[in-house]
Amino acid sequence: MRTARSVTIPASLALCLVAVVFCVARSQAIATAAGGLAAAQQRPAERVSPPPAGDPGAVVWRTPQPPASPQKCDLWVNPKDGMEMVYIPAGDFLMGTSDAQVAAWLGEHTEDEYELLRDEQPQSRVTLKGYWIGRTEVTNAQYQRFVRATGRSAPEGWWRGQMPAGLEDFPVFSVDWADARAYCEWAGGRLPTEPEWERAARGGDGRIFPWGVQWDRSRCRSFELITGQRYAKPGDNQAAFEEWMGGHDEIREGLTPAGSYPVGASPFGCLDMAGNVLEWCADWYDPAAYSRYAQGDLTPPAASPRQARVARGGSFEEAHPRAFRCAARSFYDPLTKDINLGFRCARDAR
Repeated sequence: MRTARSVTIPASLALCLVAVVFCVARSQAIATAAGGLAAAQQRPAERVSPPPAGDPGAVVWRTPQPPASPQKCDLWVNPKDGMEMVYIPAGDFLMGTSDAQVAAWLGEHTEDEYELLRDEQPQSRVTLKGYWIGRTEVTNAQYQRFVRATGRSAPEGWWRGQMPAGLEDFPVFSVDWADARAYCEWAGGRLPTEPEWERAARGGDGRIFPWGVQWDRSRCRSFELITGQRYAKPGDNQAAFEEWMGGHDEIREGLTPAGSYPVGASPFGCLDMAGNVLEWCADWYDPAAYSRYAQGDLTPPAASPRQARVARGGSFEEAHPRAFRCAARSFYDPLTKDINLGFRCARDAR
């Protein structure tokens, strides 16, 4: 049977071993710190312009795929269509319209008028995962790439299938819901859900308009800005708009290039979330959807009692501030193709 023998290590050798261990550990620490610094320095130097209110230090990524660890308000330029996508981080926001806001907007209102805003209630805190959303609506030039790449029919507003000259940077219009969805899928994304659209428009503070709580017609493309007229209430626009159209080009004088009103940007830096064209969302229109959202159920409506899809943001045809609120909901037959209907894309975060 063998017995264990003790081994005595000279003091000088022991000190050397301790020194070696210390040096190795120090080298590893330095390497880790250097790696972290290198990772931090990988963020691009190009800043978002104009700087978004939500994060003035946001940067622009020009990479084949969206970055794995973006920060709030960062932009990623989609190489497929050139669209600038804004990163909206995970978090909660105030969705919908409160009773006090309803009273403020309607004043001495009838029950019929109150029904116009009841589908925006109750107001509640809703939490979403992080996602990307287009900084602006999809433009005619971007949609032309899609038409050429896929062979899909051109929008009805294009003369003989050709994009009208001079309207390259204007939002594409006269596309139905299926057209909008097909484009987003081609570009590697999807249409935004209603909660995603509303959060991108209003941020987390429950503001009424993308830019704040007070109406300012200079901050978005509306019929009031174009003509100086304001409708008594939403929906009273038909006669005034038809009269105006009699002597004007509704496309070139009504619409404007996407992103023309940076003073109307949302807290995340999204543009045209009020005015210009209404924007298709992914969801069926359900007047009771906000009641489910308030209970934490964000499952998109499976179908619509009215067989309609949601559109958000107000259009240049409207001239009442109520139509441009972040919480305002519109709905259309998904087959509708109209000059006041366009869209923007969304995309899941990696």
